[in-house]
Amino acid sequence: MNIIDIKQNNRKRIYFFLRERLKATKQDIAYNLQLSLPTVTQNLTYLAEQDLISSESKIANKVGGRNPVAYSYIPEAKVAIGLDITRHHVKSVISDLDGNIIKYVYRRREYQRTEAYLQMLGQEVEAIILSSGVERSKILGVGIAVPGLIDHEKEYVVDGRVIDNTGMTRRGFSKYIPFDTKLIHDSDAAGYSEMNKNQTLHNACYLNLCGSIGGSVFFHDNVYLGDGLYSCEFGHLNLVPNGRRCYCGQKGCFDPYLNSEVLSQLTDGNLFTFFEKVDQGELAITSAWDDYLDNLATLVTEIRMMFGSSIIIGGDIGAYIDKHMNTLRSKVDGKSPFGEKAVKYLMPCVNKNEAIATGAARYFTQEFLESALVMPETSEFSTD
Repeated sequence: MNIIDIKQNNRKRIYFFLRERLKATKQDIAYNLQLSLPTVTQNLTYLAEQDLISSESKIANKVGGRNPVAYSYIPEAKVAIGLDITRHHVKSVISDLDGNIIKYVYRRREYQRTEAYLQMLGQEVEAIILSSGVERSKILGVGIAVPGLIDHEKEYVVDGRVIDNTGMTRRGFSKYIPFDTKLIHDSDAAGYSEMNKNQTLHNACYLNLCGSIGGSVFFHDNVYLGDGLYSCEFGHLNLVPNGRRCYCGQKGCFDPYLNSEVLSQLTDGNLFTFFEKVDQGELAITSAWDDYLDNLATLVTEIRMMFGSSIIIGGDIGAYIDKHMNTLRSKVDGKSPFGEKAVKYLMPCVNKNEAIATGAARYFTQEFLESALVMPETSEFSTD
């Protein structure tokens, strides 16, 4: 490790120490990280100048004398915007460096492959910035999450039959968005958001149960994209040979049996109402829910056999699944060929609030946390 690497590493250690502790004095930092006070002081000065930390508070001195200055981590020092584009709506969020939602806007809008729709996306970005009061200089970028297979190198939708966005490019979606952008598969965004919220998991499969079925797999905290473009398309595993027609053209895929509209169509498109009626014990609704859980248990079992990792139930259904986990786990246990208990690996999602949009924004905040603390080579910072 050369001297520049040492300097950058020291700064990151100090910054992430404050991020974990939220507030600390320079003496606390020097003691816990085994760094000299001059090194700590110089790095704190730089971070404060970049408005990444604050030094406006003090901590009471228990032994008397002047109260030492306390440096505080500022999660909203940088923010990112996430867009969740579906067939029927656009959801926009602004989230901070910790993934907390600062502002959320829901817009009922049918997806259209038109110039007017692209202009609307730009207007939505401007509207959420204005309504939140966030300074434009703090915005790292805009993550755009869509259903469809994404070629990340060429930045376009290879297969977008869910909402007819095949061939659409990152540049096209962001034509009226005046910030850096990234085009993301909606299931990858949701899984990324979940892994950020659940720090105990490092290897997991995220099952995204929304208007279409998808998923993402994480190995050592990184999403696994596979050698092609079809990794984790769980909705297109086969459940019923020659069964219901799927939007992909095949028959019997899991998607037409497990997408959230299978349930919401029973209550005029309102998923919240569906689960209210489940709680009320309405016979037709509880019967449909039991059938759904049977099919979901089959899919969970197949995923477990393929990856052998933890499995997270997420998406629209994941927001309501908590009170039904025991029933689902029991059904999964009944299908297990090895007698293992699903309670050990099957869990509800932690992030139930706009996981796709927050995950799309998270790509920019995580990139900042990993690479933006690089120190100019001309810096005169000392090392230890």
